[in-house]
Amino acid sequence: MTSAVARPRQRPASERALLWLEALLALGAYGGAAGLILGAVDLGDATADLPFGSTVFAGVALGVVNGLLPTVVLVGALRHAGWARAGHWLVGAALTAWIVVQVSVLGWPPHWLQVLYFAYGLVILALAHRLTRAGHAI
Repeated sequence: MTSAVARPRQRPASERALLWLEALLALGAYGGAAGLILGAVDLGDATADLPFGSTVFAGVALGVVNGLLPTVVLVGALRHAGWARAGHWLVGAALTAWIVVQVSVLGWPPHWLQVLYFAYGLVILALAHRLTRAGHAI
């Protein structure tokens, strides 16, 4: 007699990609936040344009918005939390909004990294849309 062992549900490729993108975003944000808070990142004259002229404030904000938020959503998705799908949308929207605000505060033209991260946010939004349309349970 053969017993069937229940396998965990295989996540679609688009969901796996989304989870990886959120993990990498969080890791990068934590690194950037640490650099800003500890003074390892020198923004030069742009520091005066930051809210409160503070790289510490900018670092904490970066860590919360683009580090902690994606981490919470990633953990929720891995635990199949019902709110995770909406969380993916929030992560993508937060990242794109972050870049829009950053460019408006620091000035035009945007740095190539800002363009890259804006596109990164759009990819997260596109994958969240794909999961929502496909009706995948997260």
